[in-house]
Amino acid sequence: MSCEIKHTGTVVAVDSKAVTVRVEQYAACAGCSSQASCGLSSEKKDRLIAVKHPQPTLFVVGEKVHLVSTQNKIYTAVLIAYVLPLIGLMAVVIGCVTWLNNETLAALLGLVFCGFYALILYFLPKKWTNKLQIEITKIV
Repeated sequence: MSCEIKHTGTVVAVDSKAVTVRVEQYAACAGCSSQASCGLSSEKKDRLIAVKHPQPTLFVVGEKVHLVSTQNKIYTAVLIAYVLPLIGLMAVVIGCVTWLNNETLAALLGLVFCGFYALILYFLPKKWTNKLQIEITKIV
């Protein structure tokens, strides 16, 4: 099951490849019915998100838009960006300490692994990164 996640934002910039959208991010208690009497509800941040679009000129600065993603895309991104490198780092460090009995080398090879993993992510083929893109739609 793939749940859709939707946020409303305002277009702040448009260039030849992407649309930059400002999304207001509230504290976790923003939906609470007692927020008027609570001093914590003022915790609000603006987040700028650049969204690639084949025709970004369709959007105008100041226009309200929806940013849409699915839970599966978010889980996949978290897996690729956090879980897999952590598992790889732990495997390299534990393997080096176990077989080579050298903690300094284990730490060094762990850093080398992280560098290689970052390069792999940087040069990841577009067909993979396009699957994880946030979609932008106009509010009608």
